[in-house]
Amino acid sequence: MPTKEAQHNTLGKPALVIPAPHMNAGAAGSTNQSNAMKMIAEIRDQWSNGQQRKARKLCSRLQKQYPDLPDALHIHALMDHQDGQSSDAIHTLEKACNSPQSQSIYFIDLAAILNACGYESQAKAVLQQGLVRWPLDPKLLLQMGILLARGHTAHQAIPVLKRTIALTPNEWLAWNAMGAAYLAQDNINAAIYHFQVAEKRAHDAGHTDGLIDTRISQGECLRELGNLKGARAIFEDILARLPGHIRAWYCLTLMGKVAADHPSRKTMIDLAASNRLSLLPSGQKELLLFSLAKAHMDAGEIDPAMKNLAAANHIKRQSLSYSPQSIETVFNVTRAAFPASRFKDLEPPHDSPDQPSHIFVIGMPRSGTTLVEQILSSHPSVFGAGELDVLGYHQDNMVEFHVKQGRSRDAVLKFDDAMIKLLGDVYRKKVRDRITKINTSETDPNDFRRIVDKMPGNFVRAGLIALMHPNSRIIHCRRDPMDTCFSCYNRRFGRSQNFSYDQHELGAFYSTYLKFMDHWRNVLPAHRFIEVNYEDIVNDLDGQSRRLINFSGLPWHDGCLEFHKTERQIRTHSALQVRQPIYRSSIGAWRPYAAHLGPLMESLGITTNEQAG
Repeated sequence: MPTKEAQHNTLGKPALVIPAPHMNAGAAGSTNQSNAMKMIAEIRDQWSNGQQRKARKLCSRLQKQYPDLPDALHIHALMDHQDGQSSDAIHTLEKACNSPQSQSIYFIDLAAILNACGYESQAKAVLQQGLVRWPLDPKLLLQMGILLARGHTAHQAIPVLKRTIALTPNEWLAWNAMGAAYLAQDNINAAIYHFQVAEKRAHDAGHTDGLIDTRISQGECLRELGNLKGARAIFEDILARLPGHIRAWYCLTLMGKVAADHPSRKTMIDLAASNRLSLLPSGQKELLLFSLAKAHMDAGEIDPAMKNLAAANHIKRQSLSYSPQSIETVFNVTRAAFPASRFKDLEPPHDSPDQPSHIFVIGMPRSGTTLVEQILSSHPSVFGAGELDVLGYHQDNMVEFHVKQGRSRDAVLKFDDAMIKLLGDVYRKKVRDRITKINTSETDPNDFRRIVDKMPGNFVRAGLIALMHPNSRIIHCRRDPMDTCFSCYNRRFGRSQNFSYDQHELGAFYSTYLKFMDHWRNVLPAHRFIEVNYEDIVNDLDGQSRRLINFSGLPWHDGCLEFHKTERQIRTHSALQVRQPIYRSSIGAWRPYAAHLGPLMESLGITTNEQAG
């Protein structure tokens, strides 16, 4: 799972190697059982020899003869899934799982199909049911660990994967998933160690794909730590041997410009133009097309860049559930819950001798939030914690808990003072625990006076933030609307930015967000909330950096002007940019592509005259 942009999901692909039968003598008479086993063996042979049509025909005959036989149901479901009939496959596998003769492999493949269709919570429930029956089945444990090793549930994956490793210490996938779980918690040193062990286990097992995947995961970790030379060397080494490896190529394009004569560039262009593109899984298509768009943009090849970008965004959008109306509802409910009267007694923040205070950097993605965090984190008294999902996760959990206790959702979403205080206490504890584990600097975590959380989407929670901590500060980052939106549109995000893959939806979201921010601007006091423009930082780094540090309540430190020299883990698309001195080339970067951005400009209300300017 290394970066949030290129997570490698090992769950979601039920192995269409037809399994050996797990028949039970009591399931049928001995003659019938013998016949069924022969048919299953023949299906396996036909399938492995590339005779899929014959295998499917024989499978249909098998199920007609033995309609309730679990192995027949299992095989039929796998073939339905292969044919794109996933809902039928799910229904059939549920019958196999409910059979008295069911096997753990049925639960594993059902969970994989559910996960591949986007039903992650249902996939977890299926694996949990399987583990009730087979609590020490290492394959069930492994799949549960892989599924949990992402985002909010990564901490739950670790004990599951430890049990898996204890049972199967040579299983590279278990070590790889453990690395992903630690990385999701920003514990990059532990992640690298587990990826390295996973690489050795894959090597010992002769698993070439596993060996490459674990190497790429290590390269992505090095990239986050700023070891760009080491990361690039890994990706280039893989591409030298496998010029068509999509994930390695995608990671290389994130490292900066790729030479026009790079061997993999032509390989990837040819792949995208061939019939083989349609045979790739959707995730691989996305990586290929987004990375090709990046390579063409870097080379100034506007038309092919935008062709690939439009195709990549279309594929990504098809896999997502997004409702503009639900966003409007969230914003309206939030405005009603946090009127100006709730902030009239808000006092200026002050230093506490007992604990550091929190700074929240918010705004649209690609609006300069990483740059602001990097400037702040270059101060010796500031710890940059990156994009923390802590507040959103515990807010959602708390709301659901109260609703299950019988309170109406409308009442809960008003966020009474007791709920806000509890949320603040939980947030503070969880963040302190997190930074204690991930702090790699020489500074003791207790000596930091400020902790920066730069989750952009916390702009929805600015009212909560201002009330839950008496000393919290909020910095809202702004950037030119077209530059912001175009920068979102040409990126493949790992999570949460479901609005950014369609130009109309992206422009509409930005306009809605802009109006929503008017509310916080009107109700939050200036000593708790400021706004900073990306363009102002670029044009006046010294003045804007001093303004940020002054707002943070800290004495000036010259290191803030040399933010690009600060060594720290950065897990966003801006990781490379903020390791360079300030530059102006990102201002107006959308203009060469304007002819392809009509829907976005229309949605934002950008006129032809503004485009020319």
